Amino acid sequence: MASSYAEWKLRTSEIDAAIAQIGASLLRIRELEGVAELEGKLLLNPPRNGKASPQLAEHIDRLSTKLFGITEEDTHFKYPDNFESLIEGMPEWWRAQSRANEFEDRFSTGQMTDDEAVLALLVLGVDFRDERGDPLRCTKFLSRQVEGAVFNVMGHLPDFEELGLKTWESRLQKEANLHLSRKGRR
Repeated sequence: MASSYAEWKLRTSEIDAAIAQIGASLLRIRELEGVAELEGKLLLNPPRNGKASPQLAEHIDRLSTKLFGITEEDTHFKYPDNFESLIEGMPEWWRAQSRANEFEDRFSTGQMTDDEAVLALLVLGVDFRDERGDPLRCTKFLSRQVEGAVFNVMGHLPDFEELGLKTWESRLQKEANLHLSRKGRR
């Protein structure tokens, strides 16, 4: 974790500069459909001890499935049904545990703080910052799904072209509504 907010901002600006220099595009999570609503829900109903309320958890799972095709639960290793009955330290137990460790090593953001996860994902081309440059509240709830999609382990990222068309369509709709509201006032 960065020792200060200023240091963290400096690190993110350095990554932004590198991304701009190579001309890469970022997937801005805050611009995805449903994320602003989720941020509002997390602001009004903050997680307790890192856990979302059951209703909020359901909302996060629906949004995650819509955006990435998977939920956070999907990104966790599924132990064999008989794992609990295996004797710890025996070869069968070690095989299952080794597979679990290898699988979990693919998901580094799960063990990171929000600011560390934002930096790690920014390097991968995914921006989990709000309009002020601070970490989104939903980072801890969506970062594993994004990692799974970025590394082609599971799930998918939203289609950039479709996102561009939706943004353009949304902008046109807003401009049309503004025009109609102005015209109605005359």
